[in-house]
Amino acid sequence: HTVTVFERDPHAGGLMRYGVPDFKLEKWVIERRIKLLEDAGVTFRYNVEIGRDISADELRQAFDAVVLAGGASAPRELNLPGRDLKGIHYAMEYLTQQNRRVSDTPVDSEHILADGLD
Repeated sequence: HTVTVFERDPHAGGLMRYGVPDFKLEKWVIERRIKLLEDAGVTFRYNVEIGRDISADELRQAFDAVVLAGGASAPRELNLPGRDLKGIHYAMEYLTQQNRRVSDTPVDSEHILADGLD
C-alpha cells in the first residue's frame, strides 16, 4: 500500500515543529525524519485541511484505509484569576507564532512562558 499524509500546515511535524522550541528539538531532526519517510514512499500533501480542501467521502473513495489524526490545535481554557489581563497568552498560540518566525528576527521585548509540562 502507498501512504499519503495530508497536512494542514505548510510543513509536516505538527506540535513538534510549531510547538516545541529549537532548544528542545531542532527542526533539522524533524526534516530528517520526514525525508526518511519520503524515501520510504510516503507522500505528503501540504496546506490541505480535511473537511475544507478534501472531504471525508473523497478520502474514502480514493484510499483503501483512512486514519484521522487531528492533532492539538485548540488551547484548553483555564479559569484562573488574571487570565483576561493584557499580555496573557496561551502557550501554544505564542509558541506556534514564535516557531513560524524567521529565526533571525529580533524580538524587542521580554517574555515569560510557564506551562508546567516538563
